[in-house]
This record gives sequence, C-alpha cells and structure tokens, in this order.
Amino acid sequence: MSFQFSSRIIILIAVMMFLTSCMEVEHHVYENKNDIKIRFEILANHSMVQMSDNQTGGDVMGDAADQFRAVDKGMVVKEYKREKNGEAYDVVSGTFSTNSKNKDFSDYAPLFEKDKIIIPTPFDNSEWNDDNSYLFTNSTYSVHVAKALCPTASAAYTLRHNGQIREIDLKVKGDSYIAEFPILWWLNGNVDAVVLTK
Repeated sequence: MSFQFSSRIIILIAVMMFLTSCMEVEHHVYENKNDIKIRFEILANHSMVQMSDNQTGGDVMGDAADQFRAVDKGMVVKEYKREKNGEAYDVVSGTFSTNSKNKDFSDYAPLFEKDKIIIPTPFDNSEWNDDNSYLFTNSTYSVHVAKALCPTASAAYTLRHNGQIREIDLKVKGDSYIAEFPILWWLNGNVDAVVLTK
C-alpha cells in the first residue's frame, strides 16, 4: 500500500458518520531542515465515532490506525483523545521522517526555495466518489509548519498540478504557522501542495 494518502482511509471514517464538520485532517511539518518530521492526524468527533461503532459493531478509528500501520514500519502510529474548540475528538496519527528509507515518505518532503517552503499534499483519489462530498461540507485540512522552517512567511497559497494558485489564510499559533482550507479542495484533486512565502 503506497502512502499517498488513500481515499480509503478517509472514506472509511466519514461514510460511517452522520454529521458534517465532524472530521478534520491536520498535516504537521516540524523539527529542522536536516531532519524534517511529518505527522498526519485524522480527527473525528468522539460522539460520532461512538455512535458509528455502536451501530456497526466496528472500530472505525482502529481500522484507520491499522491502515496507517500497514504502510511501513517507519511510521509511528498512535490513537488518542484530544479536545479542540470545546469538542472531544478521537485521533489517529501517523508520524515519520522525510529522511526515511521508505521512498513513499519522500513524496511528502518539503521543498525549500528562496523565501518559500512548498509542502506536498499527495492524495490518491482513485477511489474518491463525489457522491461522498456532502460528508465533508464543513471539514478542513490544515497544514501546521514550524516557524523555524520558514521564519519570514507572511502569506500562504494552495498549488494545483497545473500551476494555478489560490491564496488562503495564514495564521500564527505559538511556534507554528497554520494554513487551512476546505478539505474538499484536496479530496477533489485541487490541492497538490501548500506554499508558505514571504
């Protein structure tokens, strides 16, 4: 299984949920240029996960964690709880280094150019079906970048494979920048990377 973020993982969680805005993806880029770490977190509303598991007899977050573990031994996978904006979320995270010998991980390695950093967001949407779009109407994809990796950033853009860009909000929280956009842009193949620039 290639770790170009599989739509199977996303749909596995979302199809079993009944409300929108109950799921988010966070993409963290941190440490330093010599040893960049990447962490993906899938956050799902705890109440919705419980409802789903009770109705199906399954373990949706456990299944997502198993899919992360199937990627490679170089990825550290964890399951935990987290509070965000006053809501309780169940979280599955996968952390790895872009210096890993696993070539799939190198697909996520940030590119550094003068006064900018380009963060790839590969997504295998070969199984994506637009009929599922309603599940993600209010869901977000956020990229969190350590300020040390691009100290002078003041703007953020999404980048498509055809070179088109779209400006998005860039926030600062502690030692990180946060660039956020609707997850449907990514699911529909309209975001190949996020660019932070001066």
